Amino acid sequence: MALINYYLRRLLWSPWAIPLCIFFSFFWALGALPLFDLDEGAFTEATREMLASGVYSATYLDGEPRYDKPILFYWLQAASIKLLGFNEWAFRLPSVIMASFWVWALFAFAREFLGARRGQIAVLFMVNSVWVALIARSAIADATLNLFLSLAMFDMWRYFSYRKSKHLWRVYFWMALGTLTKGPIAVFVPLATSLSYILLNRQVAQYYKVYFNPVGWLIYLATVAPWLFAVYLQQGSGFFEGFIVEHNLKRFSDTRENHGGSLFYYVAALPFILLPLSGLIFCALRRLKTFWQTPLCRFLLLWFSVIFVVFSFSKTQLPHYILNACVPLFLLFALSRGLTRGRAWLFALPVAITALLFLLPSIIASIAGGADNFDGAMLSRHAEVFNHQYSGAAILLIAVIGSIILLPGLQNWQRLSLIGLSLNIFIFTAFASVASGFQQQPLHQIMAYLEEKAPNQQVVAYRMHMPSFSVYREQITPLRAPQSGELAITRVDRLKQLHAELSGKPTKILFQSGGLLVLEVDPEDARAQGYEGEEY
Repeated sequence: MALINYYLRRLLWSPWAIPLCIFFSFFWALGALPLFDLDEGAFTEATREMLASGVYSATYLDGEPRYDKPILFYWLQAASIKLLGFNEWAFRLPSVIMASFWVWALFAFAREFLGARRGQIAVLFMVNSVWVALIARSAIADATLNLFLSLAMFDMWRYFSYRKSKHLWRVYFWMALGTLTKGPIAVFVPLATSLSYILLNRQVAQYYKVYFNPVGWLIYLATVAPWLFAVYLQQGSGFFEGFIVEHNLKRFSDTRENHGGSLFYYVAALPFILLPLSGLIFCALRRLKTFWQTPLCRFLLLWFSVIFVVFSFSKTQLPHYILNACVPLFLLFALSRGLTRGRAWLFALPVAITALLFLLPSIIASIAGGADNFDGAMLSRHAEVFNHQYSGAAILLIAVIGSIILLPGLQNWQRLSLIGLSLNIFIFTAFASVASGFQQQPLHQIMAYLEEKAPNQQVVAYRMHMPSFSVYREQITPLRAPQSGELAITRVDRLKQLHAELSGKPTKILFQSGGLLVLEVDPEDARAQGYEGEEY
């Protein structure tokens, strides 16, 4: 036992700790599972259509203009697919590479301003955070945005500390790349945080160059303007209206895609977003007055507060919207007390989540029995999805986390890092496989059916959007009601609406898996065109 303790402590202080944790939290089994809908499928299908069409200035999703996000991540994903082929590893690799750079940026900043030991702790906290690993492993733009946001904030502090123009010019460059990744948020966060810091320190006259720097704005415009001109030539003013108004202003002022919340949504969500570091929130709160008296910590607190407060007032709320607010927390946590001994309550939420993961098969079975809607139909496959491998992995997770907590000699930050690493390995192998089984397996069974029975028939999606369907079939799936002779995929709870919209046209269900089904409209007309559907 003493020997295990010695090697674990030595490993976590060694230069190998960070790359090993990056490998297991970010890269391990990266391409083992199919794409998840909605976001992974949407990004990848838009990239697939970009490669198929040869239009690299704008994005389209199932044949329609996609105004959700700017262009940079699609370019990265397109390059990855061209180099590595059409597979899940290539789809997700740009995100995991950018997340690794994000970790490196935090490491460089933390070592510079906190010292080597505290910097090591901050980075291990970040890498072994479950939500950071989730974003890193997903084929979406968020890890890329968080890299550029963090680089901008780090260089903003360097400018405040050293007064060197190169740091400020880099801020504008990072803001420009962030804008090309996800839009105005990449400008708002650095400028709003720095303005708050300047006003609180009454140093407006000294730092006016932050906002009125001709070279900086020239760098920003030179980076962003060429693409803005190119997308205007391709899509006209539609992109600007769709992206700025619909996907930024209205996302803040209205609830979009049923992702509503409340003023206290992120208060409740933050402990889960920070898992397994949730208990350190209270340690940081106890040192809040001390932190506020230190310029760097004050800047970090303002960075967190700007993001947390602004998105708390947003009408559309999702956990990853405030992920960048966790970056200053990782640094503050590394400066907190409670990182060595005592405070067993620090492990309460990770232990509770571990128990929940173990009990999940029973919980899902109970929920599925009392639900008769789309979700109930999907969950009804629980006996097929859960298996002995999941139960065995969950028991092993309990044993590992219990051993980490009880092993004598480890410091609290070491225990939390190892718990986070253990959770990441379990969640992104055993748990992710189960999640894919519930959400994606029915769609892949439908694709297999269509490949065998109707490989050349037009298929549309009615009142549902799972764009990975288009990715794997490598063809556009129109989002509309089916016409005579066409097949449609839809959800079981959309059938009444479809029948009403078809105004009495006959339909026949050809195949069903979970809550998804394939149906044929006007089967007699379809047979006249040479397709014979099977009776179900």
